[in-house]
Amino acid sequence: MQQRVLTINVPVTMPWALPYGPAVISGILANAGFEAETWDLNIDLFQDFNQEKEWPVFSNLIAIRGYTNETVSQRFIRRILSWTRQKSRQRIERFKPDVIALSVFSSQSLDFVIPLSTILRKLAPNAYIIIGGRGLDNDERTSGVSYAEYYQRYLNVDAVYQGDAENQLLETIKNRQLGLVIAPPVSREELLDIPPASWSGYNFNQYQGYEQGDLRVPITASKGCVRDCTFCDVSGSWPKYVFRTGDSVGQEMVDLYNTTGMNKFEFTDNLVNGSISNFRAMNNVIANQAPNQLDYIGYAICRTRREMPESDFELARVAGASRFKVGIESGSESVRFDMKKKFSNDDINWFAVNSHKYGIQQIWLMFVGYPSETEQDFQDTMRLLEEHKTLAKNGMIQVFLSLPMMLTSGSAFMRNYAIDYGLEHNRTDKWSDFFWTSTKHQENTFDVRVDRWRRFMNKIQDCGYADSGIRQTEKFLELEGLEKIYQDYQRSLTNGKKIIPITDIGFNINKSTHI
Repeated sequence: MQQRVLTINVPVTMPWALPYGPAVISGILANAGFEAETWDLNIDLFQDFNQEKEWPVFSNLIAIRGYTNETVSQRFIRRILSWTRQKSRQRIERFKPDVIALSVFSSQSLDFVIPLSTILRKLAPNAYIIIGGRGLDNDERTSGVSYAEYYQRYLNVDAVYQGDAENQLLETIKNRQLGLVIAPPVSREELLDIPPASWSGYNFNQYQGYEQGDLRVPITASKGCVRDCTFCDVSGSWPKYVFRTGDSVGQEMVDLYNTTGMNKFEFTDNLVNGSISNFRAMNNVIANQAPNQLDYIGYAICRTRREMPESDFELARVAGASRFKVGIESGSESVRFDMKKKFSNDDINWFAVNSHKYGIQQIWLMFVGYPSETEQDFQDTMRLLEEHKTLAKNGMIQVFLSLPMMLTSGSAFMRNYAIDYGLEHNRTDKWSDFFWTSTKHQENTFDVRVDRWRRFMNKIQDCGYADSGIRQTEKFLELEGLEKIYQDYQRSLTNGKKIIPITDIGFNINKSTHI
């Protein structure tokens, strides 16, 4: 008898984002002979409750978990739980799943897993329930273990799956494995064999942006990165860069466009042009079959003119490239090379000029406060902005400036480079994520980093680079909050008082602006 698998997208995720994980899982399982159904519980919840007065507070509480002092009434929570129970019962009675898979996209979905899994276990006592998703990689704040291990210990589920779905998830479900399953990073061979994601369970018109033609379908062409930047932990999840063939990716996009009419895509990849040959092959397929019909955005890296000649930019535009998000980080070649981002300012200029020439918008991702950054390095960044401001007109280059560099205690940077930069004394001081000091670069203090941040922000505005007004306002407020906490911290040091961990103060840090 054909086994039925119900994959559920756990709230909360953004109402303008199509959940990719459940679609990938359904594609894999359907290809293996399972009867697979996808349920985006999040979008149903949003549609039924988003107009209610308490919804913004409730969704904010679920998403940021412990960074706010806001409260919501017990009555509203009971209504949410009652609604979830009713909808789950209807779905289970109709579909009668043998397997229920909960997809946890990010840290914003972690808290809802607990009541949802409890409800599902009562409604389907004999079903095999498994929880997975990248949100489980986060550490649970009270126990110190990952959420994957935490859920495996305390929730009444059969298995918790940590890692890529593309390799071991199918066997895990087939064999009804129990407990914590930790999958190794997906290999290129496994990625090549993955069937296309299945979108059959989705009603695209439920999502914000559909009516305006702005809804984007996520797609994965690769995992990992060709770089190993010091501040990034991608290599911890995927030590080796692996990719699908460009032909297969391009064909999947064209086929989805032909069958559904959806023509806008967003790559989940760390680098859409990590493999130039596959990037070129993908663009050729699309340009030949659906020229100037698609629209895609993705993260890209500055390539040299030899690696990515002008013809690649022209081809990419015909295939639908509309926006590249580029990790510029700094205008100082010295700092970038220290980060292991080995491209020159000439490479930045080549990439920026040709992207602009062919109408491809750029978002430059940048920050201040890298441990070895000097005032001269910072001035190099100011010059970079000045030199390219003529390309920024009409929003063609946006600059996203994150908060001054944050060094999380358990991050790859602190694990691998703390001694190199004289940061070893901060290893156990979780409150010093923003307030770190360096014995080797003593002039790079928190006050200096904040001053540079403000000058950088003024430069963005003076040069006419577009930004998001709401996002920038949030960051200004967060910076002011950080400065106040820093003053309290310094007074505590002076007075010899016990330091209060930043996570205990109730200061609201918006994750989207500093991660």
